[in-house]
Amino acid sequence: MFRVRLSLWLIGVLMLPLEGAAKSEFSVLFVNPSVAGEPFWHKVQTITEQAAAQLNVKIDTIYGEGNRHIQLAELKKYLNYRATPDYVILMNYPGGAEATLELLDKYGINFITLEQTITGPERHAIGNPHERYPTWLGEVFHDNYDAGSRLAEALVLDSDIHIKKIKAIVINGHYGSESDVRSQGAIDYFNEQGVKLHQQVHASWSKEQAYDKTKRLLSRYPDTNLIWTASDLMAMGALTGVKSSKIPHKVAIGGFDWLGDAIELVDNGDMSATIGGHFMMGGWALVTLRDHYHSHPFWQKNTMLSFKLGVISRKNLDDFRWIVHSPDWSLIDYKAMSLIGTKKLTYDFNLTQLQRSAEK
Repeated sequence: MFRVRLSLWLIGVLMLPLEGAAKSEFSVLFVNPSVAGEPFWHKVQTITEQAAAQLNVKIDTIYGEGNRHIQLAELKKYLNYRATPDYVILMNYPGGAEATLELLDKYGINFITLEQTITGPERHAIGNPHERYPTWLGEVFHDNYDAGSRLAEALVLDSDIHIKKIKAIVINGHYGSESDVRSQGAIDYFNEQGVKLHQQVHASWSKEQAYDKTKRLLSRYPDTNLIWTASDLMAMGALTGVKSSKIPHKVAIGGFDWLGDAIELVDNGDMSATIGGHFMMGGWALVTLRDHYHSHPFWQKNTMLSFKLGVISRKNLDDFRWIVHSPDWSLIDYKAMSLIGTKKLTYDFNLTQLQRSAEK
């Protein structure tokens, strides 16, 4: 009798955590295209995971290690050996989009892609969401062209010389990716304003490559006084290159991503501006997936969801200084962004939500 009672007691104890735990509504696989700990994508991942916790979503993360072949291999491994998720959130790598979408289509998984990274013939091959791949719900992305132009404008405004005397260098990320759209926005702005563009180069999103190429470019164009880059990491590499080249005049430098180090460099005057806010895109995508799971028709009627980025410069730094101090992104009310139970037809994802989180 004692053994029976003991057995029943143990069963009851073991079941307590299960009864107390909230059951997830659905599951999501988030594919971080970079390496663990990389500043920008680590922030995207953290915010996405915090949104998942608030929205009662089970989320797993795998890493693409910055390589389309590795990302595809890791995705295959997960789908072959783990329970098939209800949804996938990922960024397509140029050169690997078709194979990736074929794999997701094979498993019949609904998915959202982040950023518009595929262009040209490859984009023609995969088509648009809802076309060749019916489970491709849509794309969540920011307006890279507008952002590139606005960053260029911020750098010009921070220069202390007449616009006709500005000599610029553009440092891009990868060839054929979203960085080309970013840089085109900058180049068109420079052309419209009469800014002399010495040269455009690609540095593969690498701080080290940006440093090396900045040094070589400054030896070729010592009168350079503006360096536009497609990421804050590359901007920091360019800054180190400027300092080691002992350029005697001011060089306005800016990048993308709103990294904490970059904001501090804007604060101390070493950088002129950083543009960002897109680290929210994973969390925002998750909000739309929860609505889709609850049968909201947004992704039936739409194939894309775009948003604008924000510029941080010394003029408005005080409004954004709090971002450097690791705010609690879980304070953002993701449930309030839902379209369920409202008359709204589209989402109003904007950067004022970030400021509200800091004020709580």
